[in-house]
Amino acid sequence: MLVRLLNIAKDQKKNILLAVFLTVFQSLFTALQPYLYKIIIDEIILAEQYQWLGTACSILLGWLFFQALIGFYNSYLAAKIAQSVILKLRQYVYDHLIRLKLSFFDKTPVGTAVTRSVSDIQTITDLFSAGIITILGDLIQIIAILSCMFYINVKLTLLTISVVPILLYAANIFRKGIRDTFQEVRNQVSNLNAFLQERITGMQIVQLFNQQQREYKKFKAINTKHRDANIRSVLYYSIFFPVVEVLVALSFAIIISYGSILMFDLKIQLGEITAFIMFVNLFFRPIRAIADRFNNIQMGIVASERIFNLIDAEEHIERTGTQTPNSLKGLVEFDQVWFAYKSEDWILKNISFTVEAGKSLALVGATGSGKTTIASLITHLYLPQKGEIRIDHTPIDEYEISSLRKRIAFVLQDVFLFSGSIRNNLVLKSTDISADRMIRVAREIGAYEFIDALPGGFDYHVQERGMSLSQGQRQLISFIRALAVDPDIIVLDEATSAIDSQTEHLIQKAIELLLKDRTAVVIAHRLSTIKHCNEIMVLEKGEILEKGTHQELMKEKGAYQHLYSTQIESVQ
Repeated sequence: MLVRLLNIAKDQKKNILLAVFLTVFQSLFTALQPYLYKIIIDEIILAEQYQWLGTACSILLGWLFFQALIGFYNSYLAAKIAQSVILKLRQYVYDHLIRLKLSFFDKTPVGTAVTRSVSDIQTITDLFSAGIITILGDLIQIIAILSCMFYINVKLTLLTISVVPILLYAANIFRKGIRDTFQEVRNQVSNLNAFLQERITGMQIVQLFNQQQREYKKFKAINTKHRDANIRSVLYYSIFFPVVEVLVALSFAIIISYGSILMFDLKIQLGEITAFIMFVNLFFRPIRAIADRFNNIQMGIVASERIFNLIDAEEHIERTGTQTPNSLKGLVEFDQVWFAYKSEDWILKNISFTVEAGKSLALVGATGSGKTTIASLITHLYLPQKGEIRIDHTPIDEYEISSLRKRIAFVLQDVFLFSGSIRNNLVLKSTDISADRMIRVAREIGAYEFIDALPGGFDYHVQERGMSLSQGQRQLISFIRALAVDPDIIVLDEATSAIDSQTEHLIQKAIELLLKDRTAVVIAHRLSTIKHCNEIMVLEKGEILEKGTHQELMKEKGAYQHLYSTQIESVQ
């Protein structure tokens, strides 16, 4: 994980090397500070060389100021490296997400994907700003301190560090325990985000069905698991740090007791004892810090594993071909197509049909019959497990995906608009659409008047998911969006339910414009609106039940005739 992260940070190589150099220099500089105090106490104060005291204090003050200056710049540099890596990694993850198959998002909660892209990546920040490089400095500081201590007094040093084996044993237990708890913490964060995202998005349903208390209880249960996971990680800290403090106190006791004996025997000076007390404090400080930094590394590694597991899942990447057509004739062929969203739970079974260029096909059937699945396959959102789909006699997987989708417009029943202006939502398919073309298409469809009446017109700010507009208005905007790019193939989820009669009239006019001289596949909801389609195909449980024109199917007096008659009667 660290190697892969460092590879992402290779453009920060110079800054990383500078940070390493400064960290090493700062560590050595800090480690020598007690020795400076020893000299001042033993060689100047106890030796009564007071004429040098002012100079020594000035040197000590300059030493401390320079040490603080290096520390400031080193911290800033480490944070800068971390933020640069996070910037690049987050862009890399988002670029990967937008290239994933739709099947990945079918199986992955939105909150989980958000956690990977935001909080997991943010966790990696500390891996660089207060992790790897800083630990290197801590280790060097420990080595330098031990070297100075052995240089001053070998026996006192050995007695002082006699508590280290106990410390190493405690640190090993801490390391193993904290690793598992951090994995659990990150999992609970992901679960919490997924739950919140889904409930906030579906808040209308929660309130309409009076499920506030029930959902609150579910949230409490998930939140409790999140708290418990964090408490387990805190437990290891609450045990480990007091153990370190006890060992530090024990080292101080050894220094003071044994040092006092040596001092009475005139075998050691006060400056050496003072230096040893300072050395012990400096020795255990990075050890305590290493435990905390190990926390950062553990959380960073756990987050990295989750991120790279997402990136490495190559089976979810959309497979794209090489053909890049500037236009399509619009011939669509399904040849013995089988499709299932999971394993062999077939949604489509041996589907074969042809839509001639410039002709229209209406798909009719009950919910779950496979209508939307056929539409999704045409736009390459999914690929069939068996059979072949061809456009203009070319297998669909031989087309470069973005080029293919430029020539196909998909108008959904549930229109999704991003927060931002209407203009920004209209140029999603192509940024080359001019303002004049937007206005011309809006006038053709009959939607210009309602857009122009909005505050700001085409610059009117649409709320998230288009909630500031009515369903009919969102539908009209989706028609403008589709027609503005002049597509060769239209896939239309023709939904006019829950729309007033005036808006429905506009939508029917928009549908006529969309279908004119284009290949069209229409998912029919109101059968009275598809009489003009060249062919109608009735689906049932993923199989073709009937196929023909409106007149032919009515004469057959089969499933279509029954559906049509039932719907007409219900309207009357």
